[in-house]
Amino acid sequence: MQQNAVTASPAGPAASQAMPWQGVAALSLPVVESARLMAGGREIVIQHAGQSYRLRVTRANKLILTK
Repeated sequence: MQQNAVTASPAGPAASQAMPWQGVAALSLPVVESARLMAGGREIVIQHAGQSYRLRVTRANKLILTK
């Protein structure tokens, strides 16, 4: 079994984990701006496979998805 090694960045541990989605554009994945998705609000409900999920913007401007 193969294990993934975790290495520290010269800029520190936060820098190595700052943007795990880097390279997304290179994979040609669709990108949706959160402001457009939220349509000016702070909370939306997303329907997926018959389930409802709530996506909200926190006071600290982070996104939280809950079932």
